[in-house]
Amino acid sequence: MGGKMGIAVVAGWVAVLAVTVPCRGAELHKARAPEILGSAGEAAGDIGASYLAVGPADTVDLIYGHASAAGAEVMRKRSADKGRTWSAPEAICPLSLAENYGTVPLRTRDGQLQLFWMVRRGQGNTPAVDYFIDIWSAHTAESAGSCSRPTRIFEGYVGSINGMVQLANGRIVLPFAYWLAGVPEGPPTGNNVVTTVFSDDGGKTWQRPAAKLTVPCYANYNGENLGAVEPCILPLRDGRVWMLIRTQTGRLYESWSTDGAAWSEPAPSRFVSSDSPAGLVRLPDGRIVLFWNNCENTSRVGGQGVYVNRDALHAAVSRDEGKTWRGYREVYLDPFRNDPPPKLHDRGTAYPFPVALSDGTVLCVSGQGEGRRKILSIDPDWLDETHAADDFTHGLDHWSVFKAFGEPANWWRNRVQGAVLVDHPSKAGPKVLHVRRPDEKDGDGACWNFPMGRRVQVAVRLLLQAGCQGVSLALADRHIQPTDGVGERRSLFTLPIAADGSLPGGTVLSPGRWYTVSLAWDVIEGQCEVRVDGRVAERRWLSNPAIPGACYLRLRSCAAGVDPAGMLVESVTADVEP
Repeated sequence: MGGKMGIAVVAGWVAVLAVTVPCRGAELHKARAPEILGSAGEAAGDIGASYLAVGPADTVDLIYGHASAAGAEVMRKRSADKGRTWSAPEAICPLSLAENYGTVPLRTRDGQLQLFWMVRRGQGNTPAVDYFIDIWSAHTAESAGSCSRPTRIFEGYVGSINGMVQLANGRIVLPFAYWLAGVPEGPPTGNNVVTTVFSDDGGKTWQRPAAKLTVPCYANYNGENLGAVEPCILPLRDGRVWMLIRTQTGRLYESWSTDGAAWSEPAPSRFVSSDSPAGLVRLPDGRIVLFWNNCENTSRVGGQGVYVNRDALHAAVSRDEGKTWRGYREVYLDPFRNDPPPKLHDRGTAYPFPVALSDGTVLCVSGQGEGRRKILSIDPDWLDETHAADDFTHGLDHWSVFKAFGEPANWWRNRVQGAVLVDHPSKAGPKVLHVRRPDEKDGDGACWNFPMGRRVQVAVRLLLQAGCQGVSLALADRHIQPTDGVGERRSLFTLPIAADGSLPGGTVLSPGRWYTVSLAWDVIEGQCEVRVDGRVAERRWLSNPAIPGACYLRLRSCAAGVDPAGMLVESVTADVEP
């Protein structure tokens, strides 16, 4: 728990305002917001997680394991309408008759379906000593309807397999991490290393290179301090293969290879990550889309660990082989994020596995825990939008408003909804967000995502109620849980509004009156300008102008005691320059 190297076993999204953006030459295309198409598996007898593969004529296969009295088999459901409806399941390959953790597919250029799954071996509890998770493989021939004999291609203890590729020369490369027997977790590099296996004969035989990639581990980490785990890879146009590695450093690490066998020393990437794996996919037009949890990890409470932050899954798109990225947008929020979490098992929106269709649509399965693993449909053009807005017409579907409370136990900590919607004080029908401190728990917090930008203007229409004991508005480059105290240190810019309504620059907001407070954050100029109803109230130089951009608004109650008054928020807007 608390960030375990897990076996992937999402979270509602309701469409954000779509706008028209230029793309595909002079053609105008109306970007479609992410959509949840339905659940990915979880039927009685299903084994592990489900994954996707693009089949003949742009059909989509949902691949998963299933156990019955007759044995275990790899199953397939097929969709001819981009994942909206599915055929009846059919068996396509036998599975090893042992504990199995999901079947991951790769469609190769010759039409074969390469299948990989993990099988438990041993009856003990010590990884790589008396408890193992091996990798097995088989391949099917679509035309012949046959499956090769399953073979074990790695013996050891591995974590989840998150993606494999076929290189231009036909080589199939499968990246993974494995446990080092007898090595403790923690500094200097944990007890896991990343490597690959590869096949040059269509999956008939497999070779293991000498690569053993490691990343740093640091003391007092909030979670299992394992090192380099759960990589994903993608071929680049210059012939290199790019790898992103899950770590406990607060970032994904990256490595490069020219052959999928020998790899460079891993180094920190630009991508913040809460000890969760990533997913990569190339679109038919050459763009690359990345899925990952752009989340600040949770903080320890009283020295006790708290389960990792996987409440939001994000996506970004690159047109220049990963040199620059746009989006950083939430594509999937945990549908149960405001509820008390389950006390056992992994949970959240992590473990993305994306595929691309010929029209550029990306389908992705992601999520952990009961009711959370979903099939998502994403229009990549939506990641290029530069405007977002919310007036709570769709409730709190686009917001995280939970707060954790109580002492942690075994990585579990309780949750309750904090900020709530209430009737508008002067308009019939609309709702407004109420941010306050209604009891002795922490003051409310609320987080809202918008497209990443180096120049950002976020406007908040707000009213301080009489008796408000103080609030704050902040900008961040990642999802920080709404009331986690680390947010005050990790935010890029914070505007405190004191109990008397005063701002640091001297402007005073009167209670009971609506104001539009704007934060014009500009990494190019190195400053943030605060405006109240269009008039400049304060300018402040940025403390860290190297940050690539902002993509989150974070609202907090700063009340030292119970404050039922707090602040009302009528609407928010964001306009950005990437």
